[in-house]
Amino acid sequence: MLHALVHRLLPNWIYQRLIGDWDKEGFKKYFKNTGWIFIAKMVSFVVSFFTIAIVARYLGPENLGKLSYAQSFVSIFSIFASLGIDLIIYRDLVAHPEKENELLGTAVMTKLFFGSLTFLVTIIASITISTDNVLTWLIGIIALSFIFQPFGTVGHLFNAQVLSKYPSYISIFLAFFIPALKLLVIFFDKGILYFAGIIAFEALFYGVANIILYVKILKKTPRNWSISFTLFKKLFHESWPLLLAGLSNYIYARIDQVMIQHIIDSTAVGLYEVAVRLTEPLSFLPGVIIGSLFPAIINAKTADSIEYHKRFKSLAILCLGISFILVLILFVCAPYIIKLLFGAQFIESVHILRVYVWTNLGTVATSLIYNYFITENKTKAFLVFTVFGASINVTANVFLIPHLGIVGAAYATLLTLFCIVLLFLLTKNNLLKRAGFLA
Repeated sequence: MLHALVHRLLPNWIYQRLIGDWDKEGFKKYFKNTGWIFIAKMVSFVVSFFTIAIVARYLGPENLGKLSYAQSFVSIFSIFASLGIDLIIYRDLVAHPEKENELLGTAVMTKLFFGSLTFLVTIIASITISTDNVLTWLIGIIALSFIFQPFGTVGHLFNAQVLSKYPSYISIFLAFFIPALKLLVIFFDKGILYFAGIIAFEALFYGVANIILYVKILKKTPRNWSISFTLFKKLFHESWPLLLAGLSNYIYARIDQVMIQHIIDSTAVGLYEVAVRLTEPLSFLPGVIIGSLFPAIINAKTADSIEYHKRFKSLAILCLGISFILVLILFVCAPYIIKLLFGAQFIESVHILRVYVWTNLGTVATSLIYNYFITENKTKAFLVFTVFGASINVTANVFLIPHLGIVGAAYATLLTLFCIVLLFLLTKNNLLKRAGFLA
């Protein structure tokens, strides 16, 4: 499906250079899996793209800014709810399918415990920092997702077994159902708190639906899951660098909205949010390809080191090429898209978008770097990069937002991603080897 589409879209010489030397049967298998994820993401993208505009027009810059601030605030804490173990669980389900019950049981219970604890900490932090009761309620409602998300861990099993079409069914349903709920909120004029409730409900629905598919499709039951303290210690030992890296990642991905709120106001956050929301969908296609071909990369690493590097290089060229084309299109069309979708009240977002859109290249590149370190089992290396990036981002925001206003946050994010990629290119074969991070 997606394999055939890519073959038609790419000139033959590019196709042969990037894809033609891959194992045909294995590649088609993984691209078939990618096709289901692609459809789910595409449907979600198209529906959400227009829903976001309707919601933004309804809320206006100030209330949209409050909702965005609440989501950003919760996101910074979210890494503690999952302990950063998702990719490790995914990797181990691919590599050790015989440990499925132990992996799922330990992962779900670990995330449920820490998710509940993080929920309480997030509310306490919100009450301490914010004097706006609306913001506190928004944060509390959205943070409920920490308690619901652990059950969605089962989705990793479907992806690991190259059965992504089943979680994709859930995503496609939610792509229509969640926007429908938002439109009902607008129709009945229920206000901003209901949008926060929808965010929490989506996490609950996704988790429950995955459990149902696990029982109905795979003919298995959570009652067979087991909890292993030994496995927990192993997961924690391997994931703590990812946890700190994930925290740093969320800081430089979300701290800008938080700092704009405290340095400027909610309206400024709303204007910035439009630029962020319009840029985020650009990474969906590269992200789908990277995520779905990750098992092929892991398998190639085990079987053939040369083939592994060839696959990773081809994957990087393809994804960065797609990202550049999409970025260029949005950069040119920015004024027309914002006027058409969001209206005159968001026209100030055009300049922000034209800067922020270039961060997409950095986002795709850092995603490739992240997966590279996961595949190499060198999680400490990525910790160095993300802590470095978070430090740059916070520092840049402190200096640039007061001097340049909202667009300063966009420049800070762009600078951060550029520095991370540059550090990787400069140190990959030298400093990291001497530090023992790379074989």
